[in-house]
Amino acid sequence: MTATANTPASNNTASAGSATTGNNQKEYFNLNVSGIGYLSSIRRLQGSNGEFTCAVINALTGPTDNASYTRFDITVAGKEQTSLINRCQKAVDEEEKVLIGFVLSGLKADVFTLQSGEHAGESRPSLKARLIKVEFIKKGQDVVYKAPNASQTPETGPAAQKAYDPESF
Repeated sequence: MTATANTPASNNTASAGSATTGNNQKEYFNLNVSGIGYLSSIRRLQGSNGEFTCAVINALTGPTDNASYTRFDITVAGKEQTSLINRCQKAVDEEEKVLIGFVLSGLKADVFTLQSGEHAGESRPSLKARLIKVEFIKKGQDVVYKAPNASQTPETGPAAQKAYDPESF
């Protein structure tokens, strides 16, 4: 298989296995996931490299009138994103609906065990990722944050009325 000249790993060189440029800077292939979902379980943890923020995003997927959810256990990357997620802590703790537009990176599959409830002890699949960008934050019906260069925008106000044929049944 050959790479095109525009791919970062090829860097217009003939060495097939090299992932570095002429100045020894590594380049990477990125797999990013973008979407919208509900934020929950925000927590600050202490690790060997200091404090970091984790949360759960239940991402919406499927038809808008019958959406299903995909759970992502996320670690927040970057000071700005960490600040934005930490500012949502009170609303999430008070069980208000917090909808965010997001971009995730470093997706990995894992298994977790339910700790409480009627299914305690059962295993479930989990997707782990790093939150690298918050596009918007919507608390209830109010947009409280929108990134200056957001590629996604939240719906505002009531849902648009469906247009029906005047002669529909």
